Amino acid sequence: MTTPYYIKIAPTAAEQIKQLPPKQRRLIMKLIDALCINPRPPGTRKIEGMTGLYSETINHSRLIYKIEEHDIVLLLVK
Repeated sequence: MTTPYYIKIAPTAAEQIKQLPPKQRRLIMKLIDALCINPRPPGTRKIEGMTGLYSETINHSRLIYKIEEHDIVLLLVK
């Protein structure tokens, strides 16, 4: 059984999520929930030259996050 990851949202990313339209915000939150179970789903890109940084795109929004042991730190929503 896979141990779930804990999500930590950086203040900047939290502010960016708040500014999204409600529909987009819900999609982002669903993606964040899914990352708790599998932080490296198919289609996720590892950012070249940056240790442990990953990028996930959903409906014109890009999440950049870092995987640390059993924590995922959401750094940016663009």
